[in-house]
Amino acid sequence: MQKPAFTLAALLTLSAAQALTLQGSVTASANLGPHARVGVWSLGPAGAAGNELASAPLVNGTFSLPLPDGAPPTRAQFPLRPETIGWPGVVGDVTLSAAVQGSELGLFVYDDSNGNGRRDDHEPLLDAFPDVQRQPLITVWVSGNVSVKAGHGFSVNLNSGWNSFLIDLGRSAAVSFYQGQPVNLRVPR
Repeated sequence: MQKPAFTLAALLTLSAAQALTLQGSVTASANLGPHARVGVWSLGPAGAAGNELASAPLVNGTFSLPLPDGAPPTRAQFPLRPETIGWPGVVGDVTLSAAVQGSELGLFVYDDSNGNGRRDDHEPLLDAFPDVQRQPLITVWVSGNVSVKAGHGFSVNLNSGWNSFLIDLGRSAAVSFYQGQPVNLRVPR
């Protein structure tokens, strides 16, 4: 197993109004540059970074990143379809109980080399993988209530709005909703 070059301990909190905030600190060193930022991006149907929704600087190895309230921008919403769900543990036939729009969030780290507080085209994005005790953390917005089912027992009921859940990748893909546990944000090189 490749050891991550950079790990963040983060805490994702969810208030009654469903406003998400990422909070964390650097738990291992990496060469990210003096202007490193953690960014939250909407992901397109193929999983590529689309729109930066929010970012925060790493200051003395820590960050606090409030995410926008409400729905993501319309340009960041796509029809949630079985063939576009690439979450860990989702295998076999995927079924959805309703047709909804969705927007999955991805975390990235980049060096804001010109210090303008946003990512520019020349600043590479480094993938960041959030997990809780090795269980992948998924954060997705949906426009309405929907159940997602797949092989190996994968089943999750998503409510309209933002949803954060963990996937236990044992013999079956058990899903549990995120309860505020410390999150490791791994940034491999």
